Amino acid sequence: MAQTISITHCRRMTAAEHSPEDLPPNCRITRALTVSTMNQGVHDSEYAVRGAVLVKATEVAAKLADPAQAAKLSFQRLIKCNIGNPHAVQQAPITFFRQVAAAIQYPPLVDMDPPVLPPDVCRRAREYIQAMPGKSVGSYTESDGLQLVRKQVASFIERRDGFPADPKSIELTTGASEAVKRCIQVILTDDNDAVMVPCPQYPLYSCAITMFGGHVAYYYLDEDRGWAVDVTELRASYNKATSSGVKVRSIAVINPGNPCGSVLDMDTMADILMFAAEENLVLLADEVYQENIYDEGRPFHSFKKVLRLLQQKKEGTCDPIHSVQLISFHSTSKGVLGECGQRGGYMELVGFSTRMLAQFAKVAASSLSSNTLGQVFVGLMVCPPVEGEESYELYRKEHSLIFEGLKRRAARLCAALNDIPGVSCQPIAGAMYAFPNITIPTAAVSAAALQNMKADEYYCIDLVEKTGIVCVPGSGFGQKNGTWHLRMTILPPDDMMEDVISRFKRFHEDFCRKYAPNE
Repeated sequence: MAQTISITHCRRMTAAEHSPEDLPPNCRITRALTVSTMNQGVHDSEYAVRGAVLVKATEVAAKLADPAQAAKLSFQRLIKCNIGNPHAVQQAPITFFRQVAAAIQYPPLVDMDPPVLPPDVCRRAREYIQAMPGKSVGSYTESDGLQLVRKQVASFIERRDGFPADPKSIELTTGASEAVKRCIQVILTDDNDAVMVPCPQYPLYSCAITMFGGHVAYYYLDEDRGWAVDVTELRASYNKATSSGVKVRSIAVINPGNPCGSVLDMDTMADILMFAAEENLVLLADEVYQENIYDEGRPFHSFKKVLRLLQQKKEGTCDPIHSVQLISFHSTSKGVLGECGQRGGYMELVGFSTRMLAQFAKVAASSLSSNTLGQVFVGLMVCPPVEGEESYELYRKEHSLIFEGLKRRAARLCAALNDIPGVSCQPIAGAMYAFPNITIPTAAVSAAALQNMKADEYYCIDLVEKTGIVCVPGSGFGQKNGTWHLRMTILPPDDMMEDVISRFKRFHEDFCRKYAPNE
């Protein structure tokens, strides 16, 4: 996983915590909270997306800001391909969403004469304002979120899946990440519990599981089959964990896949659900990229829909499929909206008793409520303008422009990576990332080991120093031993993406010539 802090550095930090430099040499104090006395689950957790490569990128950014140092570099801008943060790489916001947000933040905009906002924007803003305590966005809401928005989410789920959804089983959260952490906290009861997690995975999962004192039981995705999930691998992972004395409580699935861009078919999803049913596992379905589908032959299906179809087939029986507990997650940060900074998300809890839902509500209440404007963005995401409304044509145009750009760059980046000797990339069928397999020369692997680094982290740090391209090493997501990968986003606009492709190709060729001149 990601490099955090060296042991030597930790020792220096610990020494400094105990003996500040401004005290006399013979004076020694002891502080209550140090890196050795803190919660070790937090200490041991790692989150590669914000790891050592980003630290190096910050150093490079400082050089670019200094004209004297920038003149010595072969590039003039930093391109952040490390994280799914669309607006940070020039994706424009959708007008309707921002107009409603502006009106909610400053209600006098709604009643100005002459009007400054479209009528449907004003209608939606009034609707949300009326639903807020004190009719103000500055108020706390109910702990599980505004009832109006939860009803809108339930309606969206029903339209998407063709099956009912209950607003009482929906919680609005500060992004999907908070929802995932909340669920893992509830699921893990002691340090003998485990959650099955895909490898590669989004490191939020391993990070949260480690923080809450649990075990991570990895199941490997099949790269040669487009990062497919195989039920035989699920069984092997489960048996390995349980044979070691660990209690597996849950399984996480990311669809569409982060970091690998895969999209599951319905048969595979049915296999996963039946496996969860047989082993009595809570299924965590991370579906935040459900709108990011670029392969028309691989449409998105929710786990809720597939579960209900399986339950229909087994209606009137005592099949274990009826006992499945499913929690699905969605977010305003991804899709076409890309409003990461608004921190809006929701989770739907399926198959849980009223008493268990009350326990989840209690966890939500410990944070009072998620941010109110983020809740509004969730409502707008699931209930955008429809044909016949004043903002529809502009919304449709902006939505199409963003989506088609993502789809175009997914194909372009994948093809370009596969044209580079020593680099191979599976098709980007969904999500926002390429996860190419990188051949790293043996000499570079050895050079990385001398610096206590994984080879792909060493590669990515060199990449940002030489080109200004920020990526995340595959070791931060997990990968099979002996393979190396990196994750890069498809988010930069077309001209910037061409720059990324050109710089990356040149870097990889130079890197290989340096460490394997005779190969």
